[in-house]
Amino acid sequence: MENDTIQTYIQDDKINLEKIIEKYSNYINSIIQNMTVNLLKNEDIEELISDVLFAVWKNKDKINKEMPLKPYIAGITKNLTKNRLRDLKIKTEEIDENISTDETIEYIVQKKEEFLIIEEELKKYGEDANIFIMFYYKGMKAKEIAQKLYLTEANVNVKIHRIKKKIKKALKERGYNYGKQ
Repeated sequence: MENDTIQTYIQDDKINLEKIIEKYSNYINSIIQNMTVNLLKNEDIEELISDVLFAVWKNKDKINKEMPLKPYIAGITKNLTKNRLRDLKIKTEEIDENISTDETIEYIVQKKEEFLIIEEELKKYGEDANIFIMFYYKGMKAKEIAQKLYLTEANVNVKIHRIKKKIKKALKERGYNYGKQ
């Protein structure tokens, strides 16, 4: 499987998506499962697998036909999974593979509690909360946010800093650490 290229699956200038599905569906599924730690429903996972395969089909002409297909599929899967989690407002961090199941469950519960506290805090800031969400959850740069909201970049950075400081305080008051103190 490592040596497969997109060229392996092209016949008569058409991509044989059925063979790719047959060979890579389980691989895609395992990447999604490892990244989401069972946070997605089966329907969401199946939809993500379809999205990955659609992206391969759609970009078949852009892919270097001599490069291995497996890392390309892995990259698409990871990006689409991160986007799905972001869309669902699930913020995950990589979990060390050595953590036991009980620790993993405790970790997930703690992260979910932290997320709820952050969400509760953000409700206090109205429109400014959107700036924080755009920056931390949507991955937008301060400059992009400033242009979109007709603010100065400095103003955006100040608002992000102030909200972050207040969220840190709220988390600390409830027994959680948030970033460097």
